[in-house]
Amino acid sequence: MFRAGIAVGVLLPALAAQEPIFRAGTTLATVGFHVARGKNYVTDLKPEDVVLTEDGEPRPIAFFEGGATKVRTTTVDIALLFDISGSVIEEGLLDTELWKNTLIDSLPGASMAVYGFDAKLRRFCLPTRDTQLLTSAFNSLLKTNRRGPMLRPVNVPISLPPKRKSNQGGTWIYESVIGAVGDMVRQEDKSTRLIIIFSDGFNTTTSIPEDAARVAREAGIAVYPVALGHWKLVAKIQQAQQQANADPSRPNDSAQMRVGQLQNQELEIVNFASMGELTGGRSFDPVTMSSDSLRRILNGMVGLVLSEYIVGFTPDPPGDKPAKHKITVKLASKETGKLTGGTRTIVH
Repeated sequence: MFRAGIAVGVLLPALAAQEPIFRAGTTLATVGFHVARGKNYVTDLKPEDVVLTEDGEPRPIAFFEGGATKVRTTTVDIALLFDISGSVIEEGLLDTELWKNTLIDSLPGASMAVYGFDAKLRRFCLPTRDTQLLTSAFNSLLKTNRRGPMLRPVNVPISLPPKRKSNQGGTWIYESVIGAVGDMVRQEDKSTRLIIIFSDGFNTTTSIPEDAARVAREAGIAVYPVALGHWKLVAKIQQAQQQANADPSRPNDSAQMRVGQLQNQELEIVNFASMGELTGGRSFDPVTMSSDSLRRILNGMVGLVLSEYIVGFTPDPPGDKPAKHKITVKLASKETGKLTGGTRTIVH
C-alpha cells in the first residue's frame, strides 16, 4: 500500500494512438524540473548547477528561474481531470472557495481548466482564474444548477493506444490523460503545464500507465494522481483477511479468493498512482477525502509549483523537414540532489 504526504513524491509504467505535436520556433523552448535532497526541495540552484541538452548536445541557457525563494514570473496551466464514472466524484472535491483560497490566491500566475471523464473526455472550461466560471464548471460535473449556472462541455477526442482493448463504456483513465495532454498543447503555449487527476484508479481498458506517461513526458506535462477511496479498499482487505484466517483448521477458500480479488484492485490503484513518478509528478493517497485532506493536497501542489525550476534555450530556426528533438536537464553534480522532470520533446 502507498501513502503520500506533502514531501517529494514518487511511484510506476506510452505510445498514444495520436501523439500530440509540440512545435518550437525561434522562441524559447522551456522545460520544468524539481531537485530534492532528502525530504526537502533544493531552492538555491544557479544556471551553472544544471546542464541543458538537446538530443544529447549541450545548449546555452537563455532563461532560468525557480526555487522557493525566487519570485516566479512564468505562468502555469493546471488541468483538473475528474473521474465522473459511477459515484467517484464527491461534492466536497468541487468547493470553489477552497480551490480559490488555497491554490488560485497562492499562485497569481496559475489558471485552471476543468475536465470530466468516463468512457469519454469532456472539457467544461478552458484555463481560467474566474471563480464564477469554475463554479459553473463544477456544477456541470455534478449535473446540478443549485449553486448557479451550468456549462455545455466540449467533447475532447480520445482513442485507444495501439494494441489496447476495451469493453463498451467504463472508465478510460489513461486515454483521458492522453486526450487532455493533446488538448492542452493545442492551446496557447505556456511555460508550465500540469495535470491533477482524481480517480479511484479502476481502468476498464487494457491500457497501462506508461501509455499515458510517455505522451505526457513528451509534452513536459507532469501528472499528479489523487487516489480516491483507497482507504475503503484497505478496510475491505483487512476484513477479508480476518475472515480467511478466522479458523486456521478450516481454510476459507471463498474468503481467500475475496482477498485475492481485492488485492488485484489495489494493484490497479498503485498502477494509477505510478503516473506521478513516470511523468516527474507525484501521487497523493489521502487517508480520507475531506475538505481538510483536499486542502493539504492543494497546499502541497502550491509548494510543488513554487519550488519548480524553469530552464530554456532558443532552438534553431525550423528546417524544411521539422523533426523531433528531446530536451533534457541534468545536474552538473550528482551531490546536488535528485532531479525529477526535466524532459520534453519539441519539433523544429
